[in-house]
Amino acid sequence: MADKKESLGMYFDEKVAASFAEREQNEKNFRVAEITDRVIMNEINRLKNPLYAAELGGGAHPDRYHRFFARLLKEPRGQIDWVDVSQIMLKLARQYLKSKEYKERKQVIKFVESGILEYLQKIPNEKLDLAIMKYTLDHVKDINKLFFLLSKKLKLNGVMLATITTLSPELKSISTNARFLYNGKEFPDWETRTLKEGDSFTIKFFKESGNPSAGYLEGAETTKYYHSAEKIKELAQKYNFNIFLGNWKNYLQGEKQEGETLDHDILVLKKK
Repeated sequence: MADKKESLGMYFDEKVAASFAEREQNEKNFRVAEITDRVIMNEINRLKNPLYAAELGGGAHPDRYHRFFARLLKEPRGQIDWVDVSQIMLKLARQYLKSKEYKERKQVIKFVESGILEYLQKIPNEKLDLAIMKYTLDHVKDINKLFFLLSKKLKLNGVMLATITTLSPELKSISTNARFLYNGKEFPDWETRTLKEGDSFTIKFFKESGNPSAGYLEGAETTKYYHSAEKIKELAQKYNFNIFLGNWKNYLQGEKQEGETLDHDILVLKKK
């Protein structure tokens, strides 16, 4: 998931992690994964096999990205490193691949127990065609180091794709799946709090997606960091990336969106 275990305790508790992985089987999570898959395919269509990719902070669900895995399985086969700092999350990920529907993916996936920055530091330069960070960019506190490492580890024209929790400094108190805490405290649903660059905020996950009245999933709480659009763009320029930052629909303007109504911010970096 990320690089500091003290902010990721829920992913090191077997019971909480398993409950959270099951709760991620919800409509919004599936839709965000589908959006991610579509953006990935838009980027890798121009690349030749075999592809080398990494899911940075992969979590429990390699049962997503159907088109991307189909591409990895084409000869010559590629590889995706499924990187997570929690051994428990990797164990859950392996379990999802036991089903007949997904077991073929074992041929192209390698599970790696590591923090995001530690993993990037260890792999050779210009190794990756693609790096994916689904809801994990804002787990990384030292975003400058992340951009520096990506600039070294991605191949020329290699891509990093991230989904973004929030680009706005105005932190809402509630979302479909969770409540957000400012300085460790809850605040009313109709209010917001203003984040500054590098501020941390806490997320408490609901027991049932879209149903705050059901209460919280016990122990399911994590900390993230706010990185402003200005900071992200500054680092993209510093480390020589082409950048897209905004609603995924604007990124895929020329593609039929098949009735998809979900608005979601993404970051796409392409190494120049």
